[in-house]
Amino acid sequence: MAFITVDIGSSQTRIQVGSEPILVVASEAAYDLDRKEVRVIGAKASEEVLRSGSKAKLVKIMRQGAPADPEAVSGFLKLALRSIGIRSFARSEVLFAATTHASQLDTASLKRCFEDLNAKPVTPLETPIAATAGINEDVLGEIGTMTVVVGESLVEAGIVSFGKLAARATSPAGIASLRNAIRESVKITCDLVISEEVANDILTQLVDVQRGHRGAQAKIWGRSLANGESESGIITEDVIFDAIVPSLDLITQTIIDCISSAPNQLVTDVADRGLWLLGGGARLVGLAAELERRLGVQVHSIDEPELAVIRGLSVVHATAPAKIYW
Repeated sequence: MAFITVDIGSSQTRIQVGSEPILVVASEAAYDLDRKEVRVIGAKASEEVLRSGSKAKLVKIMRQGAPADPEAVSGFLKLALRSIGIRSFARSEVLFAATTHASQLDTASLKRCFEDLNAKPVTPLETPIAATAGINEDVLGEIGTMTVVVGESLVEAGIVSFGKLAARATSPAGIASLRNAIRESVKITCDLVISEEVANDILTQLVDVQRGHRGAQAKIWGRSLANGESESGIITEDVIFDAIVPSLDLITQTIIDCISSAPNQLVTDVADRGLWLLGGGARLVGLAAELERRLGVQVHSIDEPELAVIRGLSVVHATAPAKIYW
């Protein structure tokens, strides 16, 4: 029986079969409206929709941890498996990450997507537990370990002790909210409409989230609000930082809410040991330092923080799954 781990995010999906290399694919699909099936997945899906015109639509398969379209998710997973030479989940055990933001109904719906492809058994594991295991911490230990996963559409904070999720908090303050704030700021400041790609470039290349390093500026291109033509403008880091402060405040408050809901002993553990910043958002320059300044506790980083969840799923399975699974 093959063992397969799956982390389906709003931006990217990661799949690992046993100890094979991790497959990473964009979480979107070109859905054929006539045949009622997924035709192409990943980065090429948008190109397929453009070629097909009205015969296909682009589907983002996940929305804040819940399947946006279960049928599209099943088709997406089927093609993802075929891309690595597997026909279906038959005779496979599947462990997948389930966001704490999703309802039990959403998690059950996602579980059925795997079962539709003959996976058995299929088990969800809460994202903060998988993330904790992904930093090579002892998830079954008695000392509380706090992780903050900054994803595309969500921030998930959790404290794990004795292999269980003892405290949690989530908010829609992911990387997408930071990009949207930048786009709105550029619209107001420069009278330009910029793409998500340009906003992401500004976020990752211009902005240092930590307050102590500001003053940079850059020339950007976008579509003029006045005439719709391509025009350039100058945006400064100070303006962008002011725009993303509300999202940073929400991330901070999410962490505080999680700590506030934890037993006193676990709060002491977090104060002594700090927390781990994971997910794609952990790569944002200065974010760890800014959170450390705001919270007054040490914020740790790891290599390849976006892979913590998918790696942690395998670690948990090998450790003691009966004690941790939902």
